[in-house]
Amino acid sequence: MILKSKNNLSTKVFLLFFLALISYSTLQAKCVYFKSLKIKAMDLGNTLSWTTVEESDLQTFVIEKSTNGVDFRRVGDVKGAGYSNSKKTYRFLDLGLPEQKTYYRLLHYASDGSFTISETFYFEQSPSSDWLVTSISSTLTNDQINVTFKVKKATEIYFEIKNKRGGVVKAGTKSLAVGSNRILINCKAFKNGKYDVILRAKNDIAKITIKKVTEADMPSLEYVAYR
Repeated sequence: MILKSKNNLSTKVFLLFFLALISYSTLQAKCVYFKSLKIKAMDLGNTLSWTTVEESDLQTFVIEKSTNGVDFRRVGDVKGAGYSNSKKTYRFLDLGLPEQKTYYRLLHYASDGSFTISETFYFEQSPSSDWLVTSISSTLTNDQINVTFKVKKATEIYFEIKNKRGGVVKAGTKSLAVGSNRILINCKAFKNGKYDVILRAKNDIAKITIKKVTEADMPSLEYVAYR
């Protein structure tokens, strides 16, 4: 009877230890942004700035950049606050000649090496336009994408999605009000591969490249904006 009790105790201890390992291994950094990341063109490159209102085990922000929206490379990192419930402001200068179109995203690294990925922020130097694309939920998708606009003057936008052969697989229109607007585009029925999202309003046009992937190829996304 004593031997049996010891075995039961050992089994319970092992299970508790195993569960603790699982909890630790699935730890992920959490981040709540005060508002969207800002990108500003400078003589030396693009300046990125962002403010958080909450951080949980956020050790490092890794900044990634892309010129085609699909293939990203690391351009730098900024130390996070770790744990915080107050406003923290960060800045990063991406040195180099600004590209006509640039995509940025932030990776949130936790102490165990795991990370989540922010929205993809889109920057195109068109200051005279009445509307600008500011971000995309993700340029990789297995379901849908959210495109965010900053609108100076109310307008109607026409969008179409083309495959790499030039065929239109989806199209539609959306009325945009002054301020921040979002368009939700369902991509679930698309075949895997790259697509161009073309957005037109009056004489202005923007083109974004996205890629339809399997669920297993989707990155771990996390982006919450306070306002």
